[in-house]
Amino acid sequence: MKKWLKYVLGILAFITVISVVGIRQLTYAPTPAAELAAQKAVTENYVSIFEAEQDDSPAIVLYQGGFVEQNAYAPLASQLAEAGFTVYLIDTPLNLPVLAEQRGLAVVEDYQLTDVTFMGHSLGGVIAANNAAALVDSGKVAGLVLLASYLAGSTDLSEVTFPVLSVTASEDKVLNWEAFEAATKLLPPDTTYDEIEGGNHSGFGDYGRQEKDGQATISSAEQRELIVDLVVKNFPY
Repeated sequence: MKKWLKYVLGILAFITVISVVGIRQLTYAPTPAAELAAQKAVTENYVSIFEAEQDDSPAIVLYQGGFVEQNAYAPLASQLAEAGFTVYLIDTPLNLPVLAEQRGLAVVEDYQLTDVTFMGHSLGGVIAANNAAALVDSGKVAGLVLLASYLAGSTDLSEVTFPVLSVTASEDKVLNWEAFEAATKLLPPDTTYDEIEGGNHSGFGDYGRQEKDGQATISSAEQRELIVDLVVKNFPY
């Protein structure tokens, strides 16, 4: 191998290592309680499945937030399962949902889901919305739940007929509120908007307080309870 090629490959390898290390330092890990909740799931490939007790339960495909480990959403997934939904919690490369947009669609196909609600937190909500848009003509989408999230400009769901729930939190200092407001035109007019008083961006998962986030006045457990109540209310079965 020529010396210049070895040099270039060495530089690329170094950049890759530095990038991966940097991403890992930015990533938020689940709390011990979240890791414990994750043990309730059956893990298959890149998805953790939280089964509801009853047969023929409606399905939720859940995407994690960007730079947040999958298991940080295990408590939410577990409580949704207790409420009657079978939850498919997606794991994504480098904890970035944007790198795994096809995984939610693959779950629908692999598990033959015919009544699925897509859900995602922050960046995960963008990808959840993209999945819903991709299947909008299939008749398989039961709904969309955005947790402190909004649609990318290239996705327009303003004319869909399935229900959409958008949940925010009053102390969220991470969400770009201006972009959130601007993106409401991409959602159907009958979208349900609900703000959790006292909650923050981090409280949609269970990974501690995210940098630059506001100080919540309720616990993450209380915030999860309110999220589950909203989902049950807006997606009865």
